[in-house]
Amino acid sequence: MSQGNGFFGNSRSVPIPIEMERMLYVGRHVYDKYSTPTQGNEPTQVNLSMYIEGLSSFRTQSMDYQIDVYFQQYWKDPRLKHNESKRILVRDKKILDYIWYPDVYFANAREALLHSVTQPNFLVWIERDGTILYDTRVSMTVMCQMDLTKWPLDSQLCNLRILSYAYNIKELDIKWILDSPITRNPSIAMSDMYIVSLQPGLCDGNYSTGIWSCVTADFFLKREIRHHIMQSYIPTALIVVISWFSFWLDVSSTPARVSLSITTLLTLSTQANASRVGLEAGLRAIDVWMGVCTLMVFATMVEFTTVIYVQRQ
Repeated sequence: MSQGNGFFGNSRSVPIPIEMERMLYVGRHVYDKYSTPTQGNEPTQVNLSMYIEGLSSFRTQSMDYQIDVYFQQYWKDPRLKHNESKRILVRDKKILDYIWYPDVYFANAREALLHSVTQPNFLVWIERDGTILYDTRVSMTVMCQMDLTKWPLDSQLCNLRILSYAYNIKELDIKWILDSPITRNPSIAMSDMYIVSLQPGLCDGNYSTGIWSCVTADFFLKREIRHHIMQSYIPTALIVVISWFSFWLDVSSTPARVSLSITTLLTLSTQANASRVGLEAGLRAIDVWMGVCTLMVFATMVEFTTVIYVQRQ
């Protein structure tokens, strides 16, 4: 169970009453699970919140990331008012199938999984006035078109788009709750990125079938640079400095100067190829750095060739 967001207190729950269960099973003439709670007179307001349990693997090749969330939906269905002293807890998926609930989906998710170990990971709370909380755990692989022009000095904005599949904005209005709509596990840590901020957003869109209510969870991330400094920038800078040692060698030491220049040049080429592993074709910031380092090493060979030529004249 995820952390609460203030909509429901920490009171105890009771199982679904037999009378309500019978009402749900009777049929559409008593409770119509195919109709929204407002019966189409006005949009049904659905509020969302999310607790991020895990976030990892922002992959540059497949342009996606993995996320594990507890996803909460809140709405009010006056047809499910009751007189119980406590809220009703629904844990049976068969009963849930007889209740109307929002058909929200994650538009830019490549894959999604509802957890079912050791039991289906969901719950439904029904308050006395018909206010409902539907909480479930979802793991997803979500697409994110990352701009890698400044890699590895880049920052990224990825989002998770959430909207209804069948109900347009006149039937279903989706909003984030006002108080801390997106929270996360403070232990989340990634080797290549770190989270700058998590922000709720809106993405209501006008499609050929109408206007659809849409919200986003925006992830602002920045690349962890320390690894690249140690693995790419410092080694290549040292290689350039080593190539300058040839300036202190005697002009007549041709084999030594040529060997030093070629060795540093080949080493730089290897470093440049290693820095691009996992990246698609294109010019990156790291390529500019590697190009400048290669040019400086090549310049030492040009200097040596020029000195030899002038000396022989």
